[in-house]
Amino acid sequence: MPEARRRVALAATLAAICVGLTGCIPDGLAFTIDDRLSFISPADRSTVELPVRLDWEIRDFEITEPGGEVREDAGYFAVFIDSAPMPPNKPLSWIARKDNSCREADGCPDEEYLNARGIYTTTETELVLEQLPRTTNDDDRRERHRATIVLLDASGTRIGESAFEIAFDLDRKAQS
Repeated sequence: MPEARRRVALAATLAAICVGLTGCIPDGLAFTIDDRLSFISPADRSTVELPVRLDWEIRDFEITEPGGEVREDAGYFAVFIDSAPMPPNKPLSWIARKDNSCREADGCPDEEYLNARGIYTTTETELVLEQLPRTTNDDDRRERHRATIVLLDASGTRIGESAFEIAFDLDRKAQS
């Protein structure tokens, strides 16, 4: 009889764990592969020199200017260099939410503020980076950088969870 009780207790424990685990599944996230954006250059994990030219192509997305009609399938791009983008469905201004020096009443965050933090917005499918922050003081080491592109709607809000990332190494020594 004790063996049967142990089995029943084990089965009840496992059932409780399984039920509890379903509560750990993130709510509202799609977890689908979004392949609308493809990088043309540089090649992923390639070595580049300054200036770095990022080129990409997009399909099933209409590129529009900021301030127009808000749609899920139209907008522009935000490119984040070596930093994470804002969460899904948050505006670009979310980046400055804890920065007391950046007041919305003063028009902040503006292009200068964002660019100083390695964040660029564009309606083009290319971006040229004239300079990148140093990630090492060792001139003989290549620096690993990453660019992350998210889609913004016309109001500057991130569209969904999709993020498109590419990594590359910068060889500053080659330019000396």
